[in-house]
Amino acid sequence: MFIFELAFYLGMPVYQILNEMPAKELQQWALFLEARPIGWREDNRTAMLLNAQGVKQSGDEIFPTLKALKDSEAKRSDQEVMQYSLRKSVFGAMLETAN
Repeated sequence: MFIFELAFYLGMPVYQILNEMPAKELQQWALFLEARPIGWREDNRTAMLLNAQGVKQSGDEIFPTLKALKDSEAKRSDQEVMQYSLRKSVFGAMLETAN
């Protein structure tokens, strides 16, 4: 179903995407839409309106798009911490001197 969402998002027919888009770019689109699902902005606005009206649940508890966004941010944050730690380690110093 991802390819149909992408076609809708880009305003292109599916056959055109499959014929013209390189596989690497298609994979990058898949990762992008996993991290930023279509409709997350609208769901975020609705969640803020619901909270202003007294709903106690957070947006990621109500909307799957906001949960996916939150999970993606946490995953990216963990990866950034690991990359930073590697650069500051002995192995990171060895890699820098090798270049």
